[in-house]
Parts: sequence; C-alpha cells; structure tokens
Amino acid sequence: MKKKIAFTFPHLYSFGGGEIFCEYLTNYLINFYDLDLYYYESGKINQKLKFNKKIKILGIRSKNFFIDHLCKNYIFLAQLYLIFFLQKKKYYFIFSGAGEFFHKNKCFQYIHHPFYSLNIFHYLSLGLKKKNFIKLFLRFFVSLFVRLIFLYNKTKYEKTISIVNSKFIYKRLKKIYKNNSLKPYLVYPTFKIPKIIVEKFHNFEKRKNDFVILGRVSEDKNTLEAINFFLEFKKKNTNLNLGRLHIIGPIQKKLINQIKLKKLDNSDCIFYGYLSLKKRNFILKKIKYGLHFFVGEHFGRSILEMQKFGLIVFCHNSGGAMEIVANSLQKFKTKHELSEKIKLVAQNSELRKKIKKMIEKKIYKFTDQNFKRKIFDVLKIEQNA
Repeated sequence: MKKKIAFTFPHLYSFGGGEIFCEYLTNYLINFYDLDLYYYESGKINQKLKFNKKIKILGIRSKNFFIDHLCKNYIFLAQLYLIFFLQKKKYYFIFSGAGEFFHKNKCFQYIHHPFYSLNIFHYLSLGLKKKNFIKLFLRFFVSLFVRLIFLYNKTKYEKTISIVNSKFIYKRLKKIYKNNSLKPYLVYPTFKIPKIIVEKFHNFEKRKNDFVILGRVSEDKNTLEAINFFLEFKKKNTNLNLGRLHIIGPIQKKLINQIKLKKLDNSDCIFYGYLSLKKRNFILKKIKYGLHFFVGEHFGRSILEMQKFGLIVFCHNSGGAMEIVANSLQKFKTKHELSEKIKLVAQNSELRKKIKKMIEKKIYKFTDQNFKRKIFDVLKIEQNA
C-alpha cells in the first residue's frame, strides 16, 4: 500500500517554470505515493497544467476577506498560509514545491529561490523591481515575521530537507540561513528537457540569423527591454544581416496592450504567445541565437532548452544561468557589452564553432533522467536516515 504524502504549491493559475515543476513532479511521485496536492485558491488552475487523475487536488482559502485578498495576490503569503494550514494534517512527509516549509513530520522543500530572505536585494530575483518599494517593504516585514516563527519552531525546521535548483541558490540559501543546519541537495530542474541536437557545424550555419526570446513575456523577465535592445541593435548594425526576433511564451496581462503596439509598429518581431512543444521546437531548430534578459535568474530552463536545440544564447551575467552557458562571450552585464559580444560572434564563424562545441560539452548532463534519478535518491536517502 502506498504511503500518503502532501505536495504544496502556493498558486496554480500561472504557467511558468514553477507551476510546470509542480505538475511534473506530482505526476512522477504519484507512481510511488498516494499524493494530495494543496494550493491556495487564487483563481482557476491553469488549463495548460495536466495533472494525473489519481492526484487529489485540494484548493484552500481563508474565510477572512482581508487574509484571503492578501494570499490571492502575494505568493509568499499564500505559502505562509499553507504552512499553518497543514500543521494539523498527518502525512508520511510533506513536499513543498515552492519554498521554505516546516512541519512536525518530515518535510522536503524545493527552493527555486528562498521566499523569506531578509536581504531586500534578493527580492529582485523574485521578479520585484526597485520601484516597487511598498511590495519590497511588505515582503521584508513578512519575511522577518516568518523567520521568527522558524526560530521558534527551530527543532521542526531542522527536520526539513532542502533541495535547491542551482549552485547560485545553494550559496544564497546557506548565506540566508547561516545559523541553521541546512545541508541542501543540488538537483537541477531539468525535467521535460529535450535531448541535445547534435548537428554538423555547416548545418548550423544554414540556420537563419534570427534571435529568440523564450519564456514568459513579463516584467520580471525584462522581455520588453530585450525586444527594444534587439530592434535598436539591428537598426545600428545592418552589416550583420540579422533577421527577425521570435518571442515565444505566454504574455503577462499587464503587457498585452504594449505588445499589441509592438506588433503594429514592427515587422522585425513575431509574437507567438504560448505554443505547443511541437510548434516551438520546429521554430527553434531554424534559428541561431537566443536572448535572455532576466537579472539573477534562479536556474534558467529557457536558456538550457534553447541551447539543447543548438542555439547560442546570450544572457545576463548573474544567477544560476551562469552554470548553463559555456563561454564568456555569452554573458553580459550591460547592453553595450552585449552589443560588442554579439558583433564578435556574428562576424566570426570560427568563434561560433568554438562556442557550439563548448555548449555541447557542458550541457550533456542536464537531462530529464538525471532529474528523476536525483530527486528520488534524495527522498530515499532522507527517508532511511
């Protein structure tokens, strides 16, 4: 008979890396456990998420209007509500799919990025901007409160086993909880990652001199900033014979009007919105370059996916993305630096060939099989501890 476990994820109305992680891992764990999935009801579950029918999905919400409003709008508060709600529930273990958690029973937490850091600058990696000072203050206040709770429940929190998605987050988690005996396991979130396309270099050279931005079209991903950069760069560098910019991914509601204007004003950009994997993959196989403007990316699945399809991706020199890219010419701090590096790569076929070889050598270990094996090894080791 399968043992009963609980899996938690704060919000399920979006369709990003975190939600896809929740979908994938619960569908995997149901093969070994009787699984209840808890989330805070903040809207309908995104229809693109396909959960195994055997999973019992339990949406919860507060009866208090004010608390309910806050939890619907702030994922870290929804996470806190889940922590308190599940304290009286009995399970073989609890698996938090999105952040810090404690329980009297054994608990696993997968950290994409710590929710409750007391360093305000860390919140920028969670999608907040410096201009959002009210949200920054609210997150700091709540984080301080939660950290006091963790301190009060120290013996419970020490039972929690941490799993992190990159070396960058490993170091950050250890630094944040320096007085806690955390010994995080590193498991790269390489679920659903396609196999690497190994192609001869002359076939790569036949690809279009186009660029791709892959992933959510949103403020935190700095998508509009990346689009504006490409348009300006192409205009100033006609000698490079650059093609078009392909933007693939679901569009944040607040950006829809701005995207409509971009569509009308520029024939150099193609906005696809969300695409099936088949259609997305068909496009990626025909293009040479990728752009990624997120600052402090936790891991960077879209960077990895583009590289698996043979693209040379340029990304910001920060966060976990640095563990995926292979050459210093792929990393930039400023737009000027990015411009100069794209020029170098676009004008030198031998340099492109060198970078391609380095990428293929580095990313062979980032596989779906490795993710499943490592995540299950952690569960097995700690349950037997």
